[in-house]
Amino acid sequence: MNRILLITCAFTLLHGVAAFSQSTKINWAKAADSAQQALTTQFWSNSENYYLHNNSGNTTFDYWWNAHALDVLANGYARTKDPAYTARMSNLLKGIYNMNGSKWANKFYDDMEWLAIACLHAYDVTDDKKYKEVAQLLWDNIRQGWTNAHGGGIMWQSGTPDSKNACSNGPAIILAARLYKLNKNDLDLGWAKKIYEWQRTYLVDTSRGVVWDAFGNYTETGLYTYNQGTWLGAALELYTITKEDSYLQDAMKTGSYITSDQQKFAPNGILKDEGAGDGGLFKGIFISYLNQLTRSRDIPRATRTWYVQFLKTNGESLLTNATYRPDYVFGSDWRSQPHGPKTDGSIQLSACMLLEALVGL
Repeated sequence: MNRILLITCAFTLLHGVAAFSQSTKINWAKAADSAQQALTTQFWSNSENYYLHNNSGNTTFDYWWNAHALDVLANGYARTKDPAYTARMSNLLKGIYNMNGSKWANKFYDDMEWLAIACLHAYDVTDDKKYKEVAQLLWDNIRQGWTNAHGGGIMWQSGTPDSKNACSNGPAIILAARLYKLNKNDLDLGWAKKIYEWQRTYLVDTSRGVVWDAFGNYTETGLYTYNQGTWLGAALELYTITKEDSYLQDAMKTGSYITSDQQKFAPNGILKDEGAGDGGLFKGIFISYLNQLTRSRDIPRATRTWYVQFLKTNGESLLTNATYRPDYVFGSDWRSQPHGPKTDGSIQLSACMLLEALVGL
């Protein structure tokens, strides 16, 4: 981090000491259990085996939300080893397939990437090969999304070769890198590096580490937390494979900027409200990848301390200010009390991601 950023971080850190002290008393595992339980009781469809759009009657099937639900369940199983998680993971995978018209492929490349990443996570914690097989099948499809429009990149939606979005490229890098780690296929590593270089060239403001929404959409109002998260996650994946410091520096530049920018991303140290619907998932995705960076042994101690402080401050605010009890559902604004118990599944998933990330941190 540069001198100005360090000063900013230090100033905010001093003002967050009280919150940090309070957060150390929280039983994060118990909080994660409660959030996971509410995800099941409030959103799970027993008849169709998927998570509903909300807990107020909208039964819409959201492919990419359910992909993240699989990831959240994998987190729960990794933490508890409770077989109830693996049973639900298996049922959810069937539900996604059935609700998607008895197929895995989707017209949105980012949707398929999210599911493939979640399947690799599920395979990692269960050693059940069905998850690995789905991930590989999806990756074979995703590679077809690369077009030469705008110099390359994976398109966002099938049939729209000009739609080069951060959300369809950052996750693709992560997926390719993790498949390389698993299978040691050099072609996968080549894909990860190729997509990374394209995104860094066309979608990243390298002076700040900020990731734009899409090719041609270089507006400050189009800066979303999840795109920042997948970019730093992609950089971290390539660093762990190559040990090239430039990747780690890219990851930390983005992580440190987002956690310190109180205007666009984290007012008073709390990630901004990005609303309901799809936006409800954005913060959780950023948190998940920041958590992985935080746990890297290769980042400086001061940087890790800063990230831990940031994550715990957000968790404390979520539980103190944005939790509706006794239902244990959450609001999209982690700084303010929800108006009632009705909320979107995306918002519940983000909260689960944050609380799972804080266990053992």
